[in-house]
Amino acid sequence: MAGSTVELGLKEVEGLTRILNGVKLESQDRVRLLKDIGVEMESQTQERFDTKKDPEGKPWAALAQKTLDYYRERFPHAQPPLVIDGGLRDSIESQTPDSWSVLVGATKIYAAIHQWGGEIVPKTAAALYVPGYGKLKKVNIPARPYLGVSSQDAADIATLAQGFIAGRFK
Repeated sequence: MAGSTVELGLKEVEGLTRILNGVKLESQDRVRLLKDIGVEMESQTQERFDTKKDPEGKPWAALAQKTLDYYRERFPHAQPPLVIDGGLRDSIESQTPDSWSVLVGATKIYAAIHQWGGEIVPKTAAALYVPGYGKLKKVNIPARPYLGVSSQDAADIATLAQGFIAGRFK
């Protein structure tokens, strides 16, 4: 994924670790389970764009009033921050590169700056043109984390894994 990805090991999802300990899954079963987990995590991540909260439940940083005014004028149906046309939210996807891992992330080029925040400066020009602001020497974007696993997300993933295993080993 070119945009932004957060990696989690099983230690971050302790309930899932307990469920999978002692269960021997064939490679194709692991891939099927990981794909199911990936789809669940996509849904959990996309829900954050509705709640406008990070995985820990903290509200995303508010937009500057000037930015809000610009969005209201140009994009009356937008739901800022991060939801102008739904592009970032809709780019959330999961991949299972092998039978031991699942990746969940956003494919938009600007995904990382919104996840972690940071400063944007011009590479070759003297200034950046920022709609609603004009020319600026730099732009600071606050972090608005949307990727990650909350304790409720982890519990939901563990429940999904329990159901998967129960269905495989009746």
